[in-house]
Amino acid sequence: MSLDLLEPNGLYVLLFIRDDPPKVNDFHWGLYLHSNSDTGGMKYHIRNSGGGWLPDYAIAGGVLKSFLLVGLFQIARIPAGATNDVDIIFKTYDQQLNQLPGLTCRTWVFEVLKLLQKPWNGGMLLKCTDIVALEQEIMAWGNSNAFGASRNKQPRPVSASKLCGL
Repeated sequence: MSLDLLEPNGLYVLLFIRDDPPKVNDFHWGLYLHSNSDTGGMKYHIRNSGGGWLPDYAIAGGVLKSFLLVGLFQIARIPAGATNDVDIIFKTYDQQLNQLPGLTCRTWVFEVLKLLQKPWNGGMLLKCTDIVALEQEIMAWGNSNAFGASRNKQPRPVSASKLCGL
């Protein structure tokens, strides 16, 4: 699958397997904001360096070829004028990552997504009203596609939430 098939300004959850064979409900979580098929988009996640959590953000032109990637799960369409705001929102907790109790890559994703549920310019950037149900939907999708990632099945799956008004 090429980047041409991803929606410009689409916001996706990235899931990566941690083990081979994959374990149920055991993923590394991140976010990906797609720009266009020429440049790709921005990958946002946090990683544990052993001494604490660090933000890790980078342009990802080859996101669909990422090692251990399960796939991309679309959760929002970000208005073109909001992409800079979304970038700032994703970095909200950067200076306090290691002070957030119980932080994991998964909990970071959902803390950031809660910020996207707040009103923005007369609407909401993330239209999912039930974050717990969204997490369950993503987890079920990830579990159903995890073995494909362990076998490096190509193309990686791309799907969209049924809960987020896409």
